[in-house]
Amino acid sequence: MTILIHAFTVDVEDWFQGIELSPDEWDNKEDRLARGLDVLLALLEEADVRATFFVLGWIVKKYPHVVKQLAEAGHEIGSHGLNHEKVYCLSPEEFRRDEFETKACLEDVTGKAVVSYRAPFFSITKKSLWALDILAALGYHYDCSISPVVTWRYGIAGAPEGIYRLEKSGLIEYTLSSWTLLGRQFASGGAYFRIFPPYLTCRPFRAKTKGQHPAMFYVHPWEYDPDHPVVDFEWKARLTHYYNLGAMAKRTKQLLARFRFGSVQSVIAKMDQKLIPTVSESVFDGCER
Repeated sequence: MTILIHAFTVDVEDWFQGIELSPDEWDNKEDRLARGLDVLLALLEEADVRATFFVLGWIVKKYPHVVKQLAEAGHEIGSHGLNHEKVYCLSPEEFRRDEFETKACLEDVTGKAVVSYRAPFFSITKKSLWALDILAALGYHYDCSISPVVTWRYGIAGAPEGIYRLEKSGLIEYTLSSWTLLGRQFASGGAYFRIFPPYLTCRPFRAKTKGQHPAMFYVHPWEYDPDHPVVDFEWKARLTHYYNLGAMAKRTKQLLARFRFGSVQSVIAKMDQKLIPTVSESVFDGCER
């Protein structure tokens, strides 16, 4: 029996970049990236897992040695945009310019082609589907930005879930994995992983294994640093950002022991490419939001 491998993904950003503070405020905030990242890397090393790290351009410019170490350890390096700006808040030209710069910086530091992308805040929505063509033109192969789970920040309700090839751009889309509770849809990873009990958030990894479709897990380094500063910002974001951070390391260790994980590239490479369905971008026309 073949053991299914799911994708383990990390959005590499410091604590102050996940709470929508202006980049003008970043320089006077405490740098704590290594604190959470070291905890997470130790967990992945113990489980012998090589993940995909979606890195901000801002991060690679400030900590090139960290990104180089991640690549040398065998982890896949992907792009998470330049300054953690939502894609739908940028013009197509701004997005193209920022992503060209980020991809070039990452490739210069790692010496490897960067072919995977995830938008900050999963912000490729119906308002910013134009970004998919730009990503393909820049040389990306995989996008992990579309969320079938809808929040006030992101999501396309009714969007196809899983792994599929987009007909027009040629990109392979690998979406968030979801589960439902009382008719509502939630994701597996991030704040959901901290807020809800593991028997709920692990549903996609159990169900997808039976159906032979890889699922997707995502986290941030700052979630493994429960002592990072508390600041006042939008109450909904504040609640999800700080809730139950102390449980993150233990829950992740249990997850890694229970299921098999790999990078986005390795998961897709192990699939029979003929079985990856092709989906027309017009499928999103009938989706909400």
